[in-house]
Amino acid sequence: MPSQAPGSPEQPPAQGYSVADVTDPSQGNIEVDNERDGELDSAFGDSTSTTASLTSTVLNFHFENGRRYHSYKEGKYPLPNDEKEQDRLDIMHRMYSLVIGDRLYLAPIGSNPQRILDLGTGTGLWAIEMADAFPSALVIGNDLSPIQPSFVPPNVRFEIDDIEEDFAHSEPFDYIHARYLAGSIKDWPALIRQTFRALKPGGWAEYFDCDFALHSDDDSLKKNSALATNIREIIEASESLGRTACPGPGLKGWFKEAGFVNITERKFIVPFTPWPKDRKLKEIGAWNNLQSLEGVEGWSMALLTRDGRMSPEEVQRHLVEVRKDMANPAIHAYYHLYVVFGQRPQKN
Repeated sequence: MPSQAPGSPEQPPAQGYSVADVTDPSQGNIEVDNERDGELDSAFGDSTSTTASLTSTVLNFHFENGRRYHSYKEGKYPLPNDEKEQDRLDIMHRMYSLVIGDRLYLAPIGSNPQRILDLGTGTGLWAIEMADAFPSALVIGNDLSPIQPSFVPPNVRFEIDDIEEDFAHSEPFDYIHARYLAGSIKDWPALIRQTFRALKPGGWAEYFDCDFALHSDDDSLKKNSALATNIREIIEASESLGRTACPGPGLKGWFKEAGFVNITERKFIVPFTPWPKDRKLKEIGAWNNLQSLEGVEGWSMALLTRDGRMSPEEVQRHLVEVRKDMANPAIHAYYHLYVVFGQRPQKN
């Protein structure tokens, strides 16, 4: 579900709304909405796919426990790439744009970047909207899965590539973007060093990623609840594969080690459901609840079965209870999104 492209490359913030005002945890505990009107709850009750179908000439896919996965570098990324997962990625695109104030980026990239790279582009919505915002720029999106639309702006190009290997571009970029790579990268410092090398002097990189550990300020999320158990098991399973599900807190340090300057870190609250009273956080929580209900099987099945933690049948029984927690308005859970951007020095 794509968000609207910003009205101008400078992306003025929405009138009367400051992201920091409602998502900065230093502002204190989030007020719970005890008089929910159901408007946002019902508004997200049904989802439709906005992702165009690809032609049948691309790579074969791997099927496992009823879900479809990438076949190029099979097994590197533990989440599926079927239509249900593509719907979830589209929802997440909208949600994360809302988190940062209806924007596509926060880095001060100026009004005329000419080469933009989107690492792990997924369904490609971010790349497409950036191409619309910067029609003179070439926007390249790469991914292990060929699930991007066929009909795109003329300045967009999608590639099948493994970002853990050397980038396949000889010409440097003005801006490199990465969002939601949690659970897919073995060597984060190496990826960010390679990002640094692929930038022009003065170019910017920006990474969005999470710490998926759940919190509740009022202890409404119990440690032994199905939801808390699911997230804990996912984090542990990802760590056992050497691919952390919580890279967000490490991003700033890795940027510094790679040589970036003018580094900025922003930390945002992402409610798990529409429980907050604040209108913007409530909307973010509604989108997050929708993507979670859509995606919980996808993020659970491969991770929990491939290392022998559960059988597929045990996963499905577990998810019945997890979904009940996800639908429970009395659980006031949230996690943190980290946005880190930095600049390659003008001179090395």
